[in-house]
Amino acid sequence: EKKIDQIDRRLEQVVGLLQTLPLNAEQTSHASLPSIGGSPGTLSADAGLEASSVMEGESSLAAQFTFADDFMQKVARGDSPSCTNPGGELQENLKVLSQIVSSYKQHAVTDETVYPHARLVHRPSFHGCELPPIQETVAVIRVAESQRLAGTGWIYEYLPMQQFSKTCLEVYFSEQYTETDFIIVTAGLHSIFKDYSNIVSREEKERCLKHANLCRAHLETALSGLPLHLPATSKTIIALVFGATHSIELSKPFLAWSLSSKASELCQSLGYHRAVSVDNGNEEDVRLKKLLFWSTYFIDKSLSLRLGRASTIPEWTITTSRPSVTDFHQQPAMAYFMLWVETARCQGNIYEMLYSPDSVSQPDDVRQARVQRLVSDLGELEKATQETNRRWIQESKDKAGDDLIDFYAASDETLRLSLLTLAHRAAPRPLGSTTTFSLDCVVAARSALEKHRDCVGIIKRSGNAYFPAYFQWSLLFGPVVPYIVMFCHVIETQDQADLGRLGDFSASIQTAAQVSEAAFKAFHLFHTLHDIAVRYLELYAAHPQNSQSKAGPEMEWFLEALGIAPPGQEIDGQRHLASDVPWVGTDFIDSMGVEGARDSDVTPRRPSATQPLARVGNEVELESWFQNNEAVMDFLRETDFSFGSNP
Repeated sequence: EKKIDQIDRRLEQVVGLLQTLPLNAEQTSHASLPSIGGSPGTLSADAGLEASSVMEGESSLAAQFTFADDFMQKVARGDSPSCTNPGGELQENLKVLSQIVSSYKQHAVTDETVYPHARLVHRPSFHGCELPPIQETVAVIRVAESQRLAGTGWIYEYLPMQQFSKTCLEVYFSEQYTETDFIIVTAGLHSIFKDYSNIVSREEKERCLKHANLCRAHLETALSGLPLHLPATSKTIIALVFGATHSIELSKPFLAWSLSSKASELCQSLGYHRAVSVDNGNEEDVRLKKLLFWSTYFIDKSLSLRLGRASTIPEWTITTSRPSVTDFHQQPAMAYFMLWVETARCQGNIYEMLYSPDSVSQPDDVRQARVQRLVSDLGELEKATQETNRRWIQESKDKAGDDLIDFYAASDETLRLSLLTLAHRAAPRPLGSTTTFSLDCVVAARSALEKHRDCVGIIKRSGNAYFPAYFQWSLLFGPVVPYIVMFCHVIETQDQADLGRLGDFSASIQTAAQVSEAAFKAFHLFHTLHDIAVRYLELYAAHPQNSQSKAGPEMEWFLEALGIAPPGQEIDGQRHLASDVPWVGTDFIDSMGVEGARDSDVTPRRPSATQPLARVGNEVELESWFQNNEAVMDFLRETDFSFGSNP
């Protein structure tokens, strides 16, 4: 009892400390941590949404029982000529039926997700873990709430609604908190301290980064130990969304997929995807439900295209209202969040309609119609972006600064143009075309690389602070297909200007290669492709007569490794999309002096059946292919390409 009393007293002291924090944003516009003091403030109401029942669809057994009950109720009311005056006994039976059906429909989440004979196993405890000093934590939370630090954008919309300050107090001073509480707190503090380090002095920056790294270690430890079965609550979904976001920033898309898939499952269990379920409750509860669902949707659809997997949230299951550019927003972050949701919808549709196993087997006219539809959708996204910028960009710059908002605008447009390139890339090749990709595809790829150049200029203007976010969220999280398209176009057309664009891109991301191992591998891949293009064009110029020969099998398999194969051709069970093109001939390969380019004059070396070919737009598969396929590595090891005369 004494221990409990001590905790209560400490909580009261800290609550008093929080209530004395100043709430006027103008008083904390300076870069240093604010002092503890000022006028009293109030904490937001608890918006934790505990689950009461599992949401089931119209095909469920509960729905069939409900239909039968409704049918009999209509009969009893005299709506049916077969029964105009039901007796008292029938009325009583109908009442009992309604009660039974109502009870059957109320499947408690806790009952549905536990095993009846399982023994209680205590989960690992995080009590006693070292955390940043409470004074600095309180101060930096106050800055985040007032200044809306925007390093990770919309993530801060969760904090006040979920009473982040109160959850922090529970983790700091109580033993009655959950794993999800710990994840929410460590994820939030990691993000806030990391973002705050960008606007303070060097001494404070080091301290903030130290606190951020401490929270990051706790966060990753907690995420790695999450069980398969998690409570279906809003806090759990927030923790999973935070964890998926962090995994993306670590260049771990498969980890992000695991977490977002679980968040998707819980959202659908709670009915957040259905209007009939979401719209029940007070305004703040409804807002949180929608935010959680559309945040999960955003990650799910983006990763669907990134990893080439079917979305866990089919469009035809969603009835809750979609965020719109015309919605009323109190903060710019939510206005731009709508654009991210719409971008994610386009990403999911591009995979489902153009790159899924079923879609690539569709007739050319069907695929062309789908391409046009998706190009139109991306055009509407551009218009919505322009309208949102017209209404919100100045206020956003006033709050977060010109550099950050300009960076967001440029990186979002780079992603949109990359998606446009990916859509055009799937268009069937016109009969008689001498190039793999259409002019629209090449133009979109050029525009994407030029917008990338603009974005890098903004990043450098701001001291490279945004390079990690750009690399993780735009280059590694989205498809980098414009570079691959431009590489193939250079090989086909020997366009020196486009070769220069490849070189500019590779040089521009050299600094960002230090972000992570995945970033370094991506940079190495881009750099290697650029070197190949340079040497190929040099050799083409030195031996123009050989370049006119018919495509040879050695160069064909090498280019197939880059995702280029004749239309309709299946390799290792995958139907490839790019078209057949008059590549250089076998004598051209021989002139390179690449030892081992083929095993004999009769049997060319082909990619191993155990090494699946990489597809354009998936740089992870492409990097893995380069590293693991011995034949390609033999080819690349001779990057000096002995430019001797033909044997």
